[in-house]
Amino acid sequence: MDVYLGSKNGAAVGSVPQTLATVATRLEQEQQHWRERLQHDPTQFGEVEVAVHHTFQQLADQVVASLLGDVGHSPALEQASKKSC
Repeated sequence: MDVYLGSKNGAAVGSVPQTLATVATRLEQEQQHWRERLQHDPTQFGEVEVAVHHTFQQLADQVVASLLGDVGHSPALEQASKKSC
């Protein structure tokens, strides 16, 4: 099963190891950005906290999509999808 982010026109998700590597890279980049924002203006803490939560939600969605893509070709998932139709 091919899994895409957003829509069929979106990017296809990679394997779980690829996605986890991407997650790690993005978190490193975001961490630096969040730190710079707080160093520049500590009063942005609430906004940064929301941004952190939002980023983790997006990354979790990517990991779940990768897991679905990995098991998408399993007979059990194919059977379950046929039953729900």
